[in-house]
Amino acid sequence: MYADHTAAGIIGQIVIAVYFLAMLVKNISLWDFNMTRTGAILPYPAVVLICGFILQFLSAIMLLLDFHAPIGAFGLICFTLAATAMFHRFWHMEDPLLRNYHMLLLWNNVGMIGGLFLVA
Repeated sequence: MYADHTAAGIIGQIVIAVYFLAMLVKNISLWDFNMTRTGAILPYPAVVLICGFILQFLSAIMLLLDFHAPIGAFGLICFTLAATAMFHRFWHMEDPLLRNYHMLLLWNNVGMIGGLFLVA
């Protein structure tokens, strides 16, 4: 586990994994809100959310434990791309503050994907 990693690589990998696990807990705690948002754009929102949360959990654990970390990173890249495409479509938002907020979240996710590519 982490045998061939630098200290910075280990810290970065752990921080990314813990971030995704913390966001998983937050998103599960907002189940009804996420059901409403997902149901507005996709059929079977419960199935979509459960599959997404399973992917997020398993991928983050793989990253945290350095167990096939590149596969875990790829899983988190896929999860982040899907979540960003579904929930941060700022160009559809009329309120300038909300549009700016979601644009920032989109770019935050782009940066996270960049960090995940360093692991993959």
